[in-house]
Amino acid sequence: MKPKQDSSDTADEITEWLVRNGRKALNLEAAKLLAADSPQQWYVASHGKKGYLIGKMTLQKFSQRHILVDEAGQPVLFASVEDALVFLRSELKVPNPHIFNF
Repeated sequence: MKPKQDSSDTADEITEWLVRNGRKALNLEAAKLLAADSPQQWYVASHGKKGYLIGKMTLQKFSQRHILVDEAGQPVLFASVEDALVFLRSELKVPNPHIFNF
């Protein structure tokens, strides 16, 4: 019988998807592909006073790889929740994103 592998040693599903698809980060091109494969569990969240970011939830852990980044690896920020929602719906075809406001 194999010992149960500790979940902290395994990659989360988004990181695994990125690796399978030859990606290192969730840039716009990768986000479009991932959203086409899995349009659920995308979200908009505040990034302090800087603006709002877009990400995809995972059940295992949070990673920088779960948020949309530009080509320099920096978070893509939007001026408002509405701007981020429009982007998710029009560019990524995510019909019902979650909004986290804390």
